[in-house]
Amino acid sequence: MQHRRLSNYGIGRDQIRQGGGRGNGNDHFDELVGSTEFYVYQTPGRRVKGFDSLKLYAEAEGCELLYTAEAPPELADHETLRITNPGGPGRSAEPIPDAVLKRAHSWAHRNNFLHSFFKPMYR
Repeated sequence: MQHRRLSNYGIGRDQIRQGGGRGNGNDHFDELVGSTEFYVYQTPGRRVKGFDSLKLYAEAEGCELLYTAEAPPELADHETLRITNPGGPGRSAEPIPDAVLKRAHSWAHRNNFLHSFFKPMYR
């Protein structure tokens, strides 16, 4: 059996220790801009840091955070947090402000949570 070293492929020890999904998410934040819904799938029973300040900030910007039962079947055992910008009475959902989206996205990455988003094709 031949042993392969990841260092031969340009992957250092710091990248191996980082694990999958960690980081601040800046590398793909541009894909989220314009989203009307942002979902964070939290591991059940895990202590979550920073949620209270995220909630206060998002609500101050007019966004709504709520836990929902909506989740893909493979993530059914996870707690699902949905962030939206409801717009106003009689109006359809507005895009989530970039500052709120960036903060929520960074928070998801810091806690190593899976996340997804919905961005309408046409506006």
